[in-house]
Amino acid sequence: MDETRKLLDSLMGQSRNQSLTEAKKNKGKNFTEEGVCKFYLLGFCPLNELAASKMLGKRNIMDCRKTHSDFLKEEYETSSERDKYQAEYEKALLPVLEGLVREADAWVARERANVQKTELATPETAVVNNMPPSVKEQLEQLTEDMNKMMAAAEEVAEKGDVEGSKFKVMLAGEIKAKIKELEEKYIVTYTVTHRGEEVCEICGTRTEAATASNHARYAAHFQGKVHLGYVKIREWIKTLRKKERDNERPSRSERHGSGRSRSDRRGSGRSREGDGDRDRSRRSRSKDKEKEKEKEKEKRGRSRGAEGEAERKRRRSRSRSRRR
Repeated sequence: MDETRKLLDSLMGQSRNQSLTEAKKNKGKNFTEEGVCKFYLLGFCPLNELAASKMLGKRNIMDCRKTHSDFLKEEYETSSERDKYQAEYEKALLPVLEGLVREADAWVARERANVQKTELATPETAVVNNMPPSVKEQLEQLTEDMNKMMAAAEEVAEKGDVEGSKFKVMLAGEIKAKIKELEEKYIVTYTVTHRGEEVCEICGTRTEAATASNHARYAAHFQGKVHLGYVKIREWIKTLRKKERDNERPSRSERHGSGRSRSDRRGSGRSREGDGDRDRSRRSRSKDKEKEKEKEKEKRGRSRGAEGEAERKRRRSRSRSRRR
């Protein structure tokens, strides 16, 4: 019954039984409900990833009981508020991932004390090929192309076309370099000094040590669900921590903007100082004008006084002339 309910939730969402009114009210935000796995919406639920492996029950890992719905994931991805919810969900996911890694590291330390090793008298060489089937096909095709190119180079050389032969040899060399690059990436050579067990540094799983005869079994561990799950967990931690650092660091435009604001503040300060200087200059000129006006009044007053005195003298002079 529970499996059927989970299947319906994943296909149609938990709101499938809501009334029409409730469905309209919650339209576009059903993914925010408590029973929905927010980590699955982001693209990675670590509990769901590891629960499918043999680690469930052996470590402190419980199956995720929340709904993993592609329908709700699509609703989340098309939400106008996706950025806000993404930041919120990623903040909640990071400590969960870090807790799983701490537990894996503790298993690494614990299992190291339990491994059994037997030293070999003569070291052996073990080759482990981690190449996926698609890459193997690519490698086989490149090898075939290189051999054809070398055969063509010999053929044109026999016909006397030395330059054409050199060109084909050069192309064959480029193909050979590509083959070497793929081999170095996927084929690992180990020097085996002991038989027994070793501990994977990524997931903390104790495995059979690589030897010349068990390289297929040894390589199988690195393609297993447990190992790949912890690889993914560690990669997500790196990505989320980098995003945190980038968000904490002010952007270049913000730094430039703050620089401009400081410049603006300095400019406005200088502007206010300039306004003060101009005000003082205007007040000084106004005082000078007032002083000049007062001086002018005094001059006119003295001038009128002198004129009046001269007029009085003329009047007295005329008066004495008449009496005579």
